[in-house]
Amino acid sequence: MSQPTTRQPDIVAAGKRRGSFTTIAGFLVGLPVGIAVVMFVLLGPVDESYQRYLEHPVEKAEVILFCCALGMLLAKLLACRNEKRALRAGMLPPWDGKPISIDHSTTLQQSLVKKPPRFRHSLLGRRLSGLIGFVQSRGTAQDLDDQVRALADAEFMAQEGSFSTLRLITWALPIMGFLGTVLGITKSITGVTPEILEQNLGAVTNGLAEAFDTTALALFLTMILMFFSSLVEQLEVRLLTSVDDYIETEFVHRFERLALDSNPFVATLQQNTAILLQATEKLVEGQAGVWAKSLEKADRAWTGAGQQQADKMTAALTDALEKTLSRHNQRMVQLEEKLLARNQALVDGIAMVAETLSRQADALARLQEGESQLARLQESLNQNLAALSGSGAFEEAVQSLTAAIHLLTMRAAPQVAPKLAQRPAA
Repeated sequence: MSQPTTRQPDIVAAGKRRGSFTTIAGFLVGLPVGIAVVMFVLLGPVDESYQRYLEHPVEKAEVILFCCALGMLLAKLLACRNEKRALRAGMLPPWDGKPISIDHSTTLQQSLVKKPPRFRHSLLGRRLSGLIGFVQSRGTAQDLDDQVRALADAEFMAQEGSFSTLRLITWALPIMGFLGTVLGITKSITGVTPEILEQNLGAVTNGLAEAFDTTALALFLTMILMFFSSLVEQLEVRLLTSVDDYIETEFVHRFERLALDSNPFVATLQQNTAILLQATEKLVEGQAGVWAKSLEKADRAWTGAGQQQADKMTAALTDALEKTLSRHNQRMVQLEEKLLARNQALVDGIAMVAETLSRQADALARLQEGESQLARLQESLNQNLAALSGSGAFEEAVQSLTAAIHLLTMRAAPQVAPKLAQRPAA
């Protein structure tokens, strides 16, 4: 009962080798291409508005990983092209539809060996080689259907496993974008104070824009990668279906088989095998359903966690910006109040100075008026002295003049002294 799956490990190993070859080819092609793209964008004749998407080291790593993934897809496309050529090449000799004996399996093996190596190492070539070896080792084709299904399932699992590295890159790109965003935000808000925001707010906003560019670039590259991965995966699934159809049409019914009633033991064994296969198929379907639900649940959990993380980051950033802007507004209001108070004090000082100057001007005008009165009085006194000198009453006139001078001095002193006291010293 275990012999129908004797060649299954070889098919799985071949699928692993094919996946390893795809990964190695992707990195060998993608690494230099990614580095060349980054250098061309940063140093070539590219608009500066596009160069900012490759300024962060995380963005460069995203582009290089994306190019590696494209290299893997390109290797898969080339492999699919070779598989299509193998299907059109006619790996088996023509068949008239009549069953042949097991002895003709050697002829089929020789016909397969004559094909070019690229066709022998193709999916169809490996499948046919495994089935012919199974028939030769068993000496009968009774269990060939079971072996065909086993190899088809193994090849499908190998095809799914060949996309593991691509799925890892597709999953890693958004994570790298979020990592670049976190690093960029941390770099932008580190050491930010209200004074820095007041003097150079553009530096903070530019850093935040650069931080979010990493996530935007990662999501854009992830969408492109998922689209092309889906196309290549669908192409490989169609190729597997074509190989299964070719095997079913050209090989499965080619050999003679014993009738069910020719050997009761064989018939019973086939019935038991059919029941076992049905139970196994149900078990595999149930397990596949459980795996699908688990993967879907994990996908929803990752999506929800990523959305929650993004919401938390957005809320924290919004809160930080609001607090910073509030502090900045308070600082501006305080500065405006201080400036208005200083201006008001300056205006009051200017008004006081103007009032003082006006008073000093009035005092000077009164002083000039008093000096003119003194000049007229002096002239009048001179005339009186001249008249008195002739009449002989000089002493009496001198006494009168002295009394008049004291009287004028006493009147002028109370008015002039405060003005002179307020005048600044020279």
